[in-house]
Order: sequence, then C-alpha cells, then structure tokens
Amino acid sequence: MKKIQVTIIVLILIILIIALFIIMNWIPGKYAIKENDFIKYEPYILVQEVHYTGTGWVQVGNENGYFSPETYVDIDLVNRTVLPQMGMYDEDYVNTFLCKVEYKGKIEHDAFENEIDSYYIVEWYPVYPVLRDTILPDWMYPKAFMTEKEVNEIEDEN
Repeated sequence: MKKIQVTIIVLILIILIIALFIIMNWIPGKYAIKENDFIKYEPYILVQEVHYTGTGWVQVGNENGYFSPETYVDIDLVNRTVLPQMGMYDEDYVNTFLCKVEYKGKIEHDAFENEIDSYYIVEWYPVYPVLRDTILPDWMYPKAFMTEKEVNEIEDEN
C-alpha cells in the first residue's frame, strides 16, 4: 500500500513538472512572421544581433528582401533594448527580427569610419522560425512564436 502511494505521488509530481514546462514554454507572447507575410508590414527593416566591435545589430534586409551576408550593414537602433538579446551569443541561433522603424538619420559611431544609419523601433516581430539555444531538443520548443516568458524578460529589463 505504501509503494502505491509513493508511486502515485511521484507520478503526480512528474505530471506537474511537465505541465509547468508546457505553461512556461508554450504560451505565445509574440508570433513570428513568415517571409510571405512581410508585405503586410511595409516599410520595415530586418535586423540580427551580432557580437563584435560595433553597434551589436546589423540590417540583413528590407522591403526588397534579404541582403547577401557580405552586404549586411551595421546600424544604430536607438531603443535597441526592446529587442531580445542572447545571454550567450551563438551565431547558429541568431534570430531575425522584422522592425517597423522611424529613420533618424546618419550618426557617427566610434567603431566605424563612416556614418551609419540610425533607427527608432516602433514595432518588432520575430521572423519565423524562432531559434533557441537550449539543452533540450528543438522539437520541445515552438518555432512559430516567442513565449510570453521570453517577451516579458525583455520588458522587465527595460
């Protein structure tokens, strides 16, 4: 009888842990936008986080499509903290973000000889698929949206 009670309690705990995992990782916060839907958000720019000396963000595309990697452009995002940033940068898991922006003009930046474009982010959306660097298998996480937890972590930092 005692073994049955212990087994039931262990099963209930396992179910609660699984339910908590699902709640934390499957509640949509911001849905990702697929490339064929970009037209609904014009005008926009596509940006990615980068980790080298510079602004921390590059423009990887616009209304005309994605740029080739050799032509990515360093840009200044005035309110860059509204976008999620990786704790530990891994270029295999860099997400692309579609941003509706206001152009602020060209600015001088210490890391560059030439002036770079500066933008204010009005709205942002992750681009499908949303990538995550986790120890668990990819199939355990949604690719169609950022979770409520991920979006709230961004807002809490601001």
